[in-house]
Amino acid sequence: MDNDTAYQTPGSIKISQEVVASIARFATLEIDGVESVSAGSVGVRGLLNKVNYTKPIRVQLDDDVVNVDVSIIAKYGVHIPEVASAVQRSVKSSIQSMTGLAVSRVDVTVAGTALANASEAD
Repeated sequence: MDNDTAYQTPGSIKISQEVVASIARFATLEIDGVESVSAGSVGVRGLLNKVNYTKPIRVQLDDDVVNVDVSIIAKYGVHIPEVASAVQRSVKSSIQSMTGLAVSRVDVTVAGTALANASEAD
C-alpha cells in the first residue's frame, strides 16, 4: 500500500492565522540577536486605548500563500540587517516546513534595541 494513499481521508485541513503567527514568533525568538518580539512601546495611551495597539506579528493568509510582518526588539550591538535577514529565513522556513503553506514575504520591523542582559548595565 502506498504511503500517500494510506492516510488520505475526505475533508479539509485549515490552519488558523494564530497558529501561523505562533510559528513565526518561535522562529523569530530562535535567532541570536533578537531580544524579543514586540511592537515597541505603546505608552500609557496605547495601553488604555486598545484600538491603537499593534500586534507584533501580523499574518495575512490568502488561499495557501502567507505574508508575515514581524516586529522585533534587537539586542544592542548586533548587526541589524544580518539579524533581520536571519529572521526572514527562519520564519519562512519554519512556516513552510510545518504547515506546507507557501510564504510569499516576511517583512521585519526593528521597533527598538535592548541590552542583551539587563545586569550587564550595572
